[in-house]
Amino acid sequence: MAHAHRFVALSLFSLVVAACSDAGPGEEVGAGTGGAGAVPGSGGQGPSGGGGAPLGHTGGAAGDAGVGGASAGGSDTGGLGGSDGSGGGEGSSGGSGGGTEEPARGIRITDPVPGFASVAGGTTGGGTDLAAAVTVSTMSDLQAAVAGASPAIVLVEPGTYQGTLSPGANKTIIGKAPGVTIRGTLRLSGAAVSNVIVRNLAVRGEPCSSYDECRAGADAVYVGNGAHHVWLDHLDIADGQDGNCDITQGADYVTVSWSRFHYTYDKEHRFSNLIAGSDDEPASIGKLRITYMNSWWGERVDRRQPRGRYGNVHMLNNYHKTGGTEIHGVGKDMALIAENSVYDESRAIWAGDASARGWKGIGNSGTGLNLNASSGTVFDIPYTYTPLPTAEVVAAVTSDDCGSGNTCVFLP
Repeated sequence: MAHAHRFVALSLFSLVVAACSDAGPGEEVGAGTGGAGAVPGSGGQGPSGGGGAPLGHTGGAAGDAGVGGASAGGSDTGGLGGSDGSGGGEGSSGGSGGGTEEPARGIRITDPVPGFASVAGGTTGGGTDLAAAVTVSTMSDLQAAVAGASPAIVLVEPGTYQGTLSPGANKTIIGKAPGVTIRGTLRLSGAAVSNVIVRNLAVRGEPCSSYDECRAGADAVYVGNGAHHVWLDHLDIADGQDGNCDITQGADYVTVSWSRFHYTYDKEHRFSNLIAGSDDEPASIGKLRITYMNSWWGERVDRRQPRGRYGNVHMLNNYHKTGGTEIHGVGKDMALIAENSVYDESRAIWAGDASARGWKGIGNSGTGLNLNASSGTVFDIPYTYTPLPTAEVVAAVTSDDCGSGNTCVFLP
């Protein structure tokens, strides 16, 4: 696998329903901060830059660099701004600190697409021309703006949007700030649904009670029935009736980055992420190429982080702290690579079966068991990236300042 540069979700910095026998929709069948500078700033360079922004994020707008010392002979460059809003460190003795201006922390329309969504033609969504963007503040306007296949950039004001959102092809949908919530379902379904980017919003499934009611209900986010080239970034996904984010039935080239999966209330059916809904799903053979990166599985998740079949799944720099009964379920004809992720769990992270192609752990850490075990064969990763060190993963992913979930500000 190639490790050429830090893959970014935000800027170049230090990185319907599955047709399943008698199961419900999508249900499976079978088994450091910088030192004080002259003028305070926010975020700085990545991990090597003295406590700056985590992998995949831009740093904050740096304050003026720290001043250098009076005597000659030292460096004339002050430190970059720290991620906590402090200014850069002082320049060493010699010159005056010049420093380097860094862009403000947040997400931008020009952020490169990471992971599997970047290959085989890539994912461009509605393009990068913000002059043509539409801003919406009601669900009816949002639904109308994402309909059809014409390219569109749709900016969503904070608020609650009730119902089902089903974008057509060639769309970019971005929440402008924290507090954008779809109360219902985000559904990307059908072979005509491709080249879609959805960023910086929350999705909350409707409440359900019994196990049977929940598993027969809707996923909070669903990608399937041939939908392809999809980038889901900075989503906070919770309370899916059946699943939080299921990817089934021949979906392909999907990246899920900087996203958070959890449940806000106790219920029996807390199965978060399913890949393929059945051992008999011919539409998924050779597909389901999926990247999960810089994402967080947390409160009340019991199983499926993810559980899958058929796909090639790369998990990079994720954080798992659930206390659940299953972490990675590797099923029929599936291969999974988990890399530089942190598992604050109390069990083995692998639950594989004999029909799986294989799994491999690389550089993982935490309290889970068999973190870097391997079995069978996996696959070559077809894109370049550089993993964030595991020592930095938890702070980056759980940050409330453009960490995982709907935590960012959109920067035009």
